[in-house]
Amino acid sequence: MKKYLLIATLLFGCCLQAFSQYSRALSIDSTRLDSLKRILPLSKGSTKVDLLNEIAIRTGYIAPPQHRMDSVFHYASIAYDEANKIAYKSGTALALIILSGTEGVMNMPVKDEATKEKNILRAIQLGEEVNNNEVLGWGYYHLGSMPSVEKNFKEHVDYYKKSIAYFHKAGDILREAEVTNWLCSEYSEKGEYETAFDYGKKSVQLSKNSGTDVLMDWQQFLVQFSLDEMSTLYSAAGDYEEAMNYLREMDQYGKNNKGAEWDMPMLTADLFCQMGKYDSASIYINRWINNGAGAGTGKGHQAAAWAILGQIYLNSTKEYDKAIEIFKNWSDTIKKFHPLGTYATTHFLISIGQAYDAKKNYDSALQYAKQGVSFAQEKNQRPEMMRGYQVLSSVYHHLGNNDSAYEYILKYHAIKDSFENKQFLLRIYNSKKDIEDEKKQAQLGFLMKDNKIKQQQLKEEAMKKNFLYIFLAVLIVAGIFVFRNLTLKRKNDKLQNSKQQAELQERATRLEMQALRAQMNPHFIFNCLSSINCFILENETEKASDYLTRFSRLIRMVLTNSEKPLITLEEELKMLKLYLDMERLRFENSFDYNITYTNDVEAESVLVPPLLLQPFCENAIWHGLMNKEGQGHLTINILKENEFLNCVITDDGIGRAKAGELNSVSATKERSMGLKITTERLSLFNQDKEVNTFYEIDDVLDDNGTIAGTKVSIKIRYKNLMEAVA
Repeated sequence: MKKYLLIATLLFGCCLQAFSQYSRALSIDSTRLDSLKRILPLSKGSTKVDLLNEIAIRTGYIAPPQHRMDSVFHYASIAYDEANKIAYKSGTALALIILSGTEGVMNMPVKDEATKEKNILRAIQLGEEVNNNEVLGWGYYHLGSMPSVEKNFKEHVDYYKKSIAYFHKAGDILREAEVTNWLCSEYSEKGEYETAFDYGKKSVQLSKNSGTDVLMDWQQFLVQFSLDEMSTLYSAAGDYEEAMNYLREMDQYGKNNKGAEWDMPMLTADLFCQMGKYDSASIYINRWINNGAGAGTGKGHQAAAWAILGQIYLNSTKEYDKAIEIFKNWSDTIKKFHPLGTYATTHFLISIGQAYDAKKNYDSALQYAKQGVSFAQEKNQRPEMMRGYQVLSSVYHHLGNNDSAYEYILKYHAIKDSFENKQFLLRIYNSKKDIEDEKKQAQLGFLMKDNKIKQQQLKEEAMKKNFLYIFLAVLIVAGIFVFRNLTLKRKNDKLQNSKQQAELQERATRLEMQALRAQMNPHFIFNCLSSINCFILENETEKASDYLTRFSRLIRMVLTNSEKPLITLEEELKMLKLYLDMERLRFENSFDYNITYTNDVEAESVLVPPLLLQPFCENAIWHGLMNKEGQGHLTINILKENEFLNCVITDDGIGRAKAGELNSVSATKERSMGLKITTERLSLFNQDKEVNTFYEIDDVLDDNGTIAGTKVSIKIRYKNLMEAVA
């Protein structure tokens, strides 16, 4: 919640007052601004117009609030007049945008919204005529910031996305980082965490790379703001440890740059509140208040801190009167200080309603909760809508209106369920992103090593040529000696090249194994998620919960073993048993299974690729046992034959022929990617790409010659831990 209070004050002209190092940062940018003003009288033509517009923009960002409006309007007006005199379209367009700035950084005297929109659209038209990406970036940014546009969230973000694209084309990384930050914050406010995560990662990178002499203090703010947004997203996903890491990085960045530093105790207190650890939150927020940090900061920054204290009074110490007093006072402050601080106002109103409900003053509780929910619905602020619905349900229940209470509790659970689902997906999404980043880094490292090898080979070839020239020069006096040395050198080079070729071939094989394993894991996870979806669609919540618990344990094992090229047979069988238990639960124990191996197979020391047996067992269950009437049986026998492990998977299902008939009429006929990938993994592991397959599939016949199931025999090269160490 605290970031929306900060936005209310930091983003709209007073951001630097929220930093403890405000005066130092302001003096640096003021010095640059003074330099521009000194060279202004010496400039002419379009150069003078550009200087006037730049001075206006800088003034809008760093000048004290009481002087900003007049100064920006003064310089932008002169720029507009000068640009019109010389028909300088880019200068005219930028001046129009500055003069028509909405309630953003540059709050200009042009109050009529229709006039603002008209001027901005004209500026965009001029920017398109001269193909000025910087002007177009500013134009769409301010067009998207207009109050009438902000009411339509899709239109609002579309304009912001256009602004980002044009700033990117213009090479203005600072502005690109700024708008990306706002999009991350707004998607997070709506509960669209996955989209917010993409913009959050991008905003951190852009903000850090936007080092510029244009606005050093604003750049530092954007870096810390983006890190705080990432902390908020990880907190929403329940990963509080990573959320705290981002807060520490943000704090350390401020210290390292000796610039704008956010108050770590207040942010830490807010995170502890989200974790429900109110005792820890109380320690940190009291430390922030007692140290007098709030005295020199902006009103919104103080409101964020006192709002945290109000939450502690409300949810921990149960001092409801104190909580109500804080929420009312700071709600009025936010409205006065920044009328657009809707999210903060919504949060305060719902919290007041919650406090009155706890005090059994249900009429007041209903009044404030309804008002807060109305604001939340207007802005589609789904996290606050969920809180408001819960409070309204409780109030109506206490008033004896159980129909309304039931209606709102249904609305509460509808949003809550969607949030929990999104939070779970966000965890997977974050993990997937991290894995993809690591893979890209690994590939980049491999390419760099390959380039170094090639460069070394080129150097060696150049040295050989030089030596040849020298040898030719002295060939007459030392022919026999030189010939002998050249012969020996060629033999050594040939041996060396052969060795390098073998090493490269081994690396290629290893990379192929890693790539196939990386394909296998998503395929396996997709099948498991499909099973969970079936439970959810059939409304079997207890089974879905049990299945999801087993699935989480299996995913942990899969992720742990996915980094290893080989695992022990014992670990492989543990994962297989967990998967089979999940399938038995899925199909209501319609089959049983048995896993055995001979005494000469030491499961704890034999190495196999991870998730090798699972696709075959999956095929036996889905194509054989699932369509069988009555109890099914699945057996897995493992024995050692010479240099191979022979794994025999037998089921007493309907057989391949009947399964093929069923699949031929199925509306969901698909090709088994699992067996295809497993075949390639087996060929790589067994070091024989010439063999098309290392498994055989046969029908099982009963005494009457009737098909009574299917048997799969898999051959895996025998490899133990001692061989791997060697």
